[in-house]
Amino acid sequence: MTNISYSAFLQSGGMPDYLRTGIDKYLNDLLDDILIRGIAVRHGLKDVNSLRQLTVYLLSNIGTLVSANSLSGMFGIKSANTFLDYFSYLKDAYLLDFVPMFDYSVKKQIRNPQKIYASDLGIYHQNKITFSPNDGHILENAVFQHLRRQNKGIYYFQNKGECDFVTTHNGLPKNLYQVCNEINNLNMQREIDGLFYAMKYLNKEHGWIITKNQSDRFKKENMTIEVLPAWQWMSD
Repeated sequence: MTNISYSAFLQSGGMPDYLRTGIDKYLNDLLDDILIRGIAVRHGLKDVNSLRQLTVYLLSNIGTLVSANSLSGMFGIKSANTFLDYFSYLKDAYLLDFVPMFDYSVKKQIRNPQKIYASDLGIYHQNKITFSPNDGHILENAVFQHLRRQNKGIYYFQNKGECDFVTTHNGLPKNLYQVCNEINNLNMQREIDGLFYAMKYLNKEHGWIITKNQSDRFKKENMTIEVLPAWQWMSD
């Protein structure tokens, strides 16, 4: 994969018919078709409008934390359990995915908010209602998609430091990844310290920061952080 083809993927996603035709309306119609036939009809939902409003809201907030309790009362939906049902339907329909917080306590994993990611960035771009560039979260979403192809267990880490992704194997931490569109003087300390803290907490010697174009290496005690461009990391 080259940097040019990767940049195109961040904008267009991977739906074959859309990539072949380039017709934007295809992705709008696809979303509606999934919501109506794939979810509403299948689960006997009458309020498709609320489901669509929720879906567009979640799509517009990829890479951020969400919980059923925090959304209660929005989109005409009063019950947190209804939101949890809708989250499950959206996940089963391969529209969205939800990443829990890593903790050795399953109860804490369940109680804490989850991070939202879109299954396809083309659907995100054509249906979102945010007007900000959102480059960092778009890159984070792409990294999540790549990790999902290879890992069943994916979590985020949040303690005294933060780390975007912790992959697991047999219930134990395996690899740690931070995602940053561009490392600069304003965010360097936060991104590096957050990952180093997570590495120390989870007893890992290696971690990765995935960027748009940058490469570097940082060492601390017996720990090493590799900084890699996303396109190169995915190709490797």
